[in-house]
Amino acid sequence: PCPDGSRHLIQLSGRWLRLADGGGSCAGRVEIFYNGTWGTVCDDGWDVSDAQVVCRQLGCGVAVSAPGAARFGPGEGPIWLDELRCSGNESHLGRCPSGGWGRHDCRHKEDAGAICSGKPQFLDLRLVSKTSPCAGRLEVLYNGTWGVVCINSMREVTAGVICRQLGCGDSGNIVTSDIYGKGSKPRWVDKIECRAGDPTLWECPSDPWNEESCSEGEEAQIECAGDSLDNDCSGRVEVWHNGTWGTVCDDSWDLRNAEVVCRQLGCGSAVAALGGAAYGPGTGPIWLDEVACRGREASLLDCPAGPRGQSDCGHKEDAAVNCSGALADELRLANGESPCEGRVELEHNGQWGTVCDSNWDTDDAAVVCRQLGCGTVVSASHGAKYGPGSGRVWVYYLFCQGEEEALWNCEGFEWNPYDQCLHTEDAGVRCSEHRHPRLVGLPRLCAGRVEVTHGDTWGTVCDSHFSLNAAAVLCRELQCGVAISVLGGAQFGEGQDRVWDEDFQCAGNESHLSFCPKQSQQNGTCNHHRDVGVVCSRFTGLRLVNGSSRCEGRVELQMVGSWGSLCADRWDLADANVLCHQLDCGFAMSAPGGAEFGEGNGKVWTETFYCSGSETNLNDCPVTVLGAPPCSHGNVAAVICTGNGTRPSPSPQCNVSTWEPAGPGGPQGGAAECTGESPLRLADGGGRCAGRVEIFYNGTWGTVCDDGWDVSDAQVVCRQLGCGVAVNAPGAARFGPGEGPVWLDELRCSGNESHLGRCPSGGWGRHDCRHKEDAGAFCSEFLDLRLVSGISPCAGRLEILYNGTWGGVCSNSMLDITAGVICRQLGCGDRGTTVTSDIYGKGSKPRWVDKIECRAGDPTLWECPSDPWNEESCSDEEEAQIECRLSIRVKGSDNDCSGRVEVWHNGTWGTVCDDSWDLRNAEVVCRQLGCGSAVAALGGAAYGPGTGPIWLDEVACRGREASLLDCPAGPRGQSDCGHKEDAAVNCPAPPQPEAPPSVHCRSPGNHGHNAVQPRLLVPPLTVLVTEPSAVTHRAASLGFRWLSTLMGRLRGVDGCWGPVLGMGGTDRTREPGLSSGI
Repeated sequence: PCPDGSRHLIQLSGRWLRLADGGGSCAGRVEIFYNGTWGTVCDDGWDVSDAQVVCRQLGCGVAVSAPGAARFGPGEGPIWLDELRCSGNESHLGRCPSGGWGRHDCRHKEDAGAICSGKPQFLDLRLVSKTSPCAGRLEVLYNGTWGVVCINSMREVTAGVICRQLGCGDSGNIVTSDIYGKGSKPRWVDKIECRAGDPTLWECPSDPWNEESCSEGEEAQIECAGDSLDNDCSGRVEVWHNGTWGTVCDDSWDLRNAEVVCRQLGCGSAVAALGGAAYGPGTGPIWLDEVACRGREASLLDCPAGPRGQSDCGHKEDAAVNCSGALADELRLANGESPCEGRVELEHNGQWGTVCDSNWDTDDAAVVCRQLGCGTVVSASHGAKYGPGSGRVWVYYLFCQGEEEALWNCEGFEWNPYDQCLHTEDAGVRCSEHRHPRLVGLPRLCAGRVEVTHGDTWGTVCDSHFSLNAAAVLCRELQCGVAISVLGGAQFGEGQDRVWDEDFQCAGNESHLSFCPKQSQQNGTCNHHRDVGVVCSRFTGLRLVNGSSRCEGRVELQMVGSWGSLCADRWDLADANVLCHQLDCGFAMSAPGGAEFGEGNGKVWTETFYCSGSETNLNDCPVTVLGAPPCSHGNVAAVICTGNGTRPSPSPQCNVSTWEPAGPGGPQGGAAECTGESPLRLADGGGRCAGRVEIFYNGTWGTVCDDGWDVSDAQVVCRQLGCGVAVNAPGAARFGPGEGPVWLDELRCSGNESHLGRCPSGGWGRHDCRHKEDAGAFCSEFLDLRLVSGISPCAGRLEILYNGTWGGVCSNSMLDITAGVICRQLGCGDRGTTVTSDIYGKGSKPRWVDKIECRAGDPTLWECPSDPWNEESCSDEEEAQIECRLSIRVKGSDNDCSGRVEVWHNGTWGTVCDDSWDLRNAEVVCRQLGCGSAVAALGGAAYGPGTGPIWLDEVACRGREASLLDCPAGPRGQSDCGHKEDAAVNCPAPPQPEAPPSVHCRSPGNHGHNAVQPRLLVPPLTVLVTEPSAVTHRAASLGFRWLSTLMGRLRGVDGCWGPVLGMGGTDRTREPGLSSGI
């Protein structure tokens, strides 16, 4: 019995604990051997901390997730334990508090499970192809990552072992041609030589694990003789399980189940879902009953169903399907934030293509949503809202009624062989089952309040409806690594508007929240006081290796499943101090570099941490990756901690007793020198390496006066902060006036001092200054970015300030996800696109960096991997140009230059209060919209009241700011206004010509004006552009959205392949960079 007499401890060794039915020894249902019998653990209170102990005890790495609800099937025998409350640090499950042996109120449908990272890693395998799970490229899950397998030395006996393990029959063939496509790295293992008696691939001899076991083109591809479903496209459904074929009961059998079967067979779409043994009764077991597919699963065995082999059916109830056929066409939504949103794409004759937005409406979109099992239509978008596609534009016109089962059943559907549309006109859809999460309330993108969109509406989630499994899925979907914690009680602030009543019942291994089962919980007890929050981390593990104790050694980080050493560049004692505390190892004694504890192998992470030393976790420290050079294994970080588990010692602070005269070079009587390094920071400069100089003394932050302040003084500041060298030493409160004391005046640094405390000065608090004279510093490692166009701060050529100089950025490897990170950082919305044409002009050298590859969870560009900094990273033709979804708009009128002002902030649109609203504010709005000068600044909801938050109040622009969000204003989201006080503007609308002009075309071979012939009439136009991409950007902002459609039509008009010579009227409103012809 326990000392307190109330709880029980179980003493278990690894051989009395196992994970069952999970496909390997490191995943499955948790089972314990006690009192001579194997039994299970109840999932009440079961979480990743409990699973962590199981994984450690079994030598299976760390816990990836802790599924409950009999995720690996219900067990048998006793339920031995309930209400386990492990901290996660116990050496084995026996050290965790519990409710005692056999004490529970559970059934086996509540059996707990665990998925571990592996022993050394969890293993799984699959065959990858578009047609069948029993044929394709062989891939193995190892070290948390799927990778291919090499074909060398592989024989048919190995293929047979693999096919049996996958339930795909007893034999298979090795395919020597590359019909299933090339995989990507890693290529995990080579020279697998199975023997006839090997039960699984894991028992076959092979070469050692190696990420580069072979070269491209040597990947193994296998076709099994049996398939997990029969090979025809209509008939009785049979599945292979547990070594034999069996049937499926028709209870709950519907078209969504049939859709999965047809897709799995490579037989197109389901035509009918049949019951009553329509194709005759089968024999053998009935493997599945009460199947409840959503329609998008990859395999019938992935669908929710009753326990396999348990049913109340006979073979007279065997289920069957009719599929459209093996050459059927497919449909998907691409480039959206979930499988139920995006650009409409069709596969035909093995090639994916798009749908033209001509005549595209909600009836057409409704068919897409129904066909994909995505609910009802929310919106039908035009103009390539989800980005331009590639390949063919397969469908030109559609006339759906909205009730059809498939898009190709709509009137007017035919495959378009002529490419009459451009990809700038690709159609898109958002459906009601679209679910996409975000984390809000913190500057970090990977922590905050959970908000989920339902179609077009954002809302929060109740803390009782969001488990750690759901958090794991959310973090994975946002590319934020793993879930660290789930916090209730509105820890990240209360949301607004809706609180969704959905309970996300995720298993933890789904790729999107959209794929998690959901159950409505309309109990009325949830409100914004119970909004749930989640903290994710890309850093999923941390350890010190190769030392004499756990508190010293080489620093290794695990990022999203992969371990690697940390580069020693910029690694210092402050960073090491945080690490020691995080590991409960006291504080740092030293932070040696140069591979003092060995070079290690594998990856070397180039992340640079900028800890102050007082943080409790490395996740809390600023970090940069952009431009980091490659790092060798001979230059990896290490740390030696005190190891006594004490809190880290505070950063040394200067006080009066520790300062001594600075020596002969210092002023008499008042000069002082700190024997320790005083905390120092640069404030309000947009980054850690630029801003107002502030120093912490006597328990208070204060400023430095600019009397005598020069670049030598700033040089010391930059060195002390690890920010390179001083570029400039501005005074006169260049970064705004500070607060608190003015601590130092008349500093006279030589520039060579190690910290500011060694510079002669007038002494603490002795000055004749006010805060309008606060000193500042620009250091060479201050980073900034901007979009340069002369039109809008949210579109243009991307430039970065590095080493004190603005320069261009290269576009190689840059995707829209990187554009989105940049747009968020600039306050220009959540999305952006990279522009391939040179519509914003060429910049000048330097071109600082290339191959920037941001991940969705990166909060700023500075944390995105890239090539090293280099003044000549690319040529001028490769400069990146980006267009963001603008952070401002006007609503309530029939044009884009007048209306109620709305701004995008914190992931949603909101209005502006009319308090202090004047013509200078309106001037900024009109300029930002590209609509000229302001005509009027209106209040009192002149264009109708808006909805949602009121983001800005007491706005006080000077009229020259680039964006409304750059203007002084009250705290965002805090106001004493209602929507009846929403602000508005009138900007000048684009002038119109008096009569509709003609479009003139000329033949390709004749440049004379006599060849010009009028072909068609178009709406009035005065701004004429020369590039299709420029049409999309500027024409949209001016309201001429029909122009890109016109260009697509001109291509199909005989004789209109040349440029347009004129469009009537005069070019009175042409803007910089736009020419007068197409």
